[in-house]
Amino acid sequence: MNDTLPRWSVRLDAHCPPNSDFHELENMVASHFRVHQSIDSFLGPYNARQRNSGSLYQTPERETIKQLVKQGGMNDFSYNAMLHGVMRFCDTYKGLKALPAPHPSTIHSIQLPQPAFELKQRGLETEIHVIGVNTPIIVKGLHEIETVKFLIIRPKLSKLGTASSSNWEVLFFRQNFGFIPEWADSSLNPRYSGIIQ
Repeated sequence: MNDTLPRWSVRLDAHCPPNSDFHELENMVASHFRVHQSIDSFLGPYNARQRNSGSLYQTPERETIKQLVKQGGMNDFSYNAMLHGVMRFCDTYKGLKALPAPHPSTIHSIQLPQPAFELKQRGLETEIHVIGVNTPIIVKGLHEIETVKFLIIRPKLSKLGTASSSNWEVLFFRQNFGFIPEWADSSLNPRYSGIIQ
């Protein structure tokens, strides 16, 4: 894993209420993944042109990114945070750093800034209500829910390095990062994902 990425404050296993599953979340992960593919398809050539121009690096404008990277199934809060995150990434690295390769073994999560989610305490359990998902996600043992500002929800990795469809986890952050463009859920080489060794 990348040591420069922000570290979560709490990581907890996620559960569904009885008679429900993670199907809606799987669809949301797929939508967010397609947006990440679009970001990668836009930024790679853009940064190459900037490097070859011989002049100072120009961060892409918000409207340019918005035209070329469609919202897809992302909620408005996540999408706007993504636009801002990509501009910040470009401004920081000036086209000299690439995003993680868009492969399902590397990126299989959704990033949720406030107010794209709401936390409700129910005794020892906490319900996570995500915009665009009808069924809440449940975690046990989360304290001080009012301090949580950012979430990453993802399937856990199986022993073969592929994302599980039935075992999920939630990473809780005390700082609102909005969107972390360089986030990767695994450092596994996609070439070997799913291969028994």
